[in-house]
Amino acid sequence: MSFKDRYHGLLPGIRVKGNIDNYDFWGIVFGRPVAFLMLLAIGDVRWLTPNMLTHVSNLLLVGGVAAILMGPGPWAIAAVVLLNLSAAFDCADGQLARYRKSGSLFGSYYDKVSDHFGTALIFSALAWVAFEKTQQPVYFLLAIAAISGNLIVGYVKWITAAHNRLDDKPDHDPNQSNFKTILLILRRALEFRDTDVYLWVTIGLIFNLPELTLILMGVSQTIVAIISTIYRGMQMARPEKP
Repeated sequence: MSFKDRYHGLLPGIRVKGNIDNYDFWGIVFGRPVAFLMLLAIGDVRWLTPNMLTHVSNLLLVGGVAAILMGPGPWAIAAVVLLNLSAAFDCADGQLARYRKSGSLFGSYYDKVSDHFGTALIFSALAWVAFEKTQQPVYFLLAIAAISGNLIVGYVKWITAAHNRLDDKPDHDPNQSNFKTILLILRRALEFRDTDVYLWVTIGLIFNLPELTLILMGVSQTIVAIISTIYRGMQMARPEKP
């Protein structure tokens, strides 16, 4: 396939409007554009599969977590680079699957499971360095809250889906104004979820404030988990449609 054809084939992966499941701020401004540029170069390398990109993303994440544990300064910068490259490859695997129309159930499963293991590793590492810095064990509790909240949101969603009660309406109209789209993206950023986790981790590492990231994530994910649990419970309690 020519470069021009590859460009147009990959372009839907970075479009905002109509891509209602990927409104994470950091994905839009960093992850997906970087993934797009990478795939312009390697998208038609036939032996390269989406799952291989997920492998690379996981390896980069493990390297980033190891760098976090090495402490502040140059190691923190290395962690920022590795973790954000991991986020870009995490975006690239899905883009490549859609570009080639080769998505699979296992690929989707592997990608989502990797995300959960990855965030657990990141928050655990941040808790350790925050404890070393402050000698306050509360940061371990915040890490547990962040990890648990993230898992609960997914758990209650898929329980609801398994019973065919998942009737979420798209929160984006493709014809809505650019201003409303921007507001929606900013709202998603304040939910501290998905790829936006990497943004807040980056800020915490650059300014040597891992405790700030843990406070934001621990509190926000607890709130989001409570809201999601109530919302999914209301969906499950609705009478069945005749």
